Amino acid sequence: MSVTGGQAVVAALDAWGVDTVFGIPGIHSLPIYDALHGHPRIRHINARHEQGAGFMADGYARASGRPGVVLATTGPGVVNALTPLAQAHAESSPLLLIASGPPEEELEPDAGTLHEMLDQQATVRSVVGRSIRVRESGQIPAALDEALRAVHTGRPRPFALEIPLDVLAAETAARPIPARREEPAVPALSALERAAALLRGARRPLLIVGRGAQDATDQILALAEHLAAPVARTTNGMGAIPDDHPLALPDTGPGKLPPLRRNIGINMGPWIAAADVCLAVGTRLGERSARGWDAEPRPLIHLDIDPSVIGRNVEAEVELVGDAAVGLKALLAMLEPRPAAGDWPPAIPSGQRAGANPAATDEPFAEILRVTRRCLERDGIVVADMTMVGYRARRLFPVYAPRTFFSPHYWGTLGFAAPGAIGAKLARPDRQVVALSGDGGFLFTAQELATAVAGKVAVPIVICNDDCYAAIRQAQDRNFGSRHIAVGLTNPDFVRLARAFGAGASRVATGRSYAAAL
Repeated sequence: MSVTGGQAVVAALDAWGVDTVFGIPGIHSLPIYDALHGHPRIRHINARHEQGAGFMADGYARASGRPGVVLATTGPGVVNALTPLAQAHAESSPLLLIASGPPEEELEPDAGTLHEMLDQQATVRSVVGRSIRVRESGQIPAALDEALRAVHTGRPRPFALEIPLDVLAAETAARPIPARREEPAVPALSALERAAALLRGARRPLLIVGRGAQDATDQILALAEHLAAPVARTTNGMGAIPDDHPLALPDTGPGKLPPLRRNIGINMGPWIAAADVCLAVGTRLGERSARGWDAEPRPLIHLDIDPSVIGRNVEAEVELVGDAAVGLKALLAMLEPRPAAGDWPPAIPSGQRAGANPAATDEPFAEILRVTRRCLERDGIVVADMTMVGYRARRLFPVYAPRTFFSPHYWGTLGFAAPGAIGAKLARPDRQVVALSGDGGFLFTAQELATAVAGKVAVPIVICNDDCYAAIRQAQDRNFGSRHIAVGLTNPDFVRLARAFGAGASRVATGRSYAAAL
């Protein structure tokens, strides 16, 4: 029996167990939407902007560990989705974009056709790096299989499929390919042996974990306790071990070492400087994470699923290419328990622990973070925007479980919090989910309140309104003689805006009224 190309797309998604897709229908993508109509297992979340759809898919992916799927129509729909795709690439989040495209005969530039672009596929590839243009309806099952295997395998990053309208409408007898998931990669035995030898000789071993370690919590804790090794987390690694674990390090550094640029996130430089061997897991050790290495070189064992990031920013003595959980388990089997040695692991005063920071400071937004933490269960999910309250949350908000704190750290986009939280709640309806945003960032995707209302997705959205882009205002104060422009809305304006979309809204500040609103 033959099916349309649109039906072949939906059948392939179903074969891989996809249960949710995000998007906005367009005239070029209607064959896919016709195939989705009344589907018993796949729900479609109708966003109000493709940027919101992409952020929802990203929040869904981060909360669930499964790929987020975005549907976009040719031209403006695709371009609107590029920002969340770029964020997913920068933050290692598995998104799949399925976009319609122009037929082959309309690829001639400047022909005056609907939704025309100079080169849509090249534009998308410049953002996500991986894309396929499907030219025949019979190629759809194989193309979807390749794309879905790519986002399920190795380092999680986005993938884009472009399927022209005429291909989506054409019929095919091709059937979906059964899902095939690869086994997690194990690091080479020789590299594991060299890493074990380094750790056996270490007096002050340090673990550094990033986003790639979010699904290796048990193995991280087992190895850290086995070695009596403290654990530092990058911003994207928050939650990989609980902040109240005795071996979880705060970002302030041992003793009285001052923190460096603490406003932008976790600073592990002082801990790196104090260690004699470092084991980095699931992190590229980017500019914000690798501070402290320049002070004094030290051996680095680098474990990551992506070989291209190992040694890229910091030279690695031992390169372990493989899955974080599998690699740590194999490494643990080669090591004997190591007792604590002298002042290592360092004793962290209770008031300096990450779990205690919100209660121990009067910094801006500390009260909001304190009340938010008190209202959430340990596995409650917080989605922060690239905003001042998000910056503070990276340092001050205690995180106790993996995949429960999301923030656009590297790409640094605005507008992520509200739609990201909607996607996270759809992925984990059993969890509490809260969005933290500033007034500037919220207005980028405020229309997605309508998506939440229409879908009956209950997500508290906390807006810290200072009537400006605060980070920009501070830079203008420092460097441009305080010449700035207020760009936000007043608190009553936000209440009216939310109610216009059908959402509930309260004018609250801190303390009991804020807790009651959450």
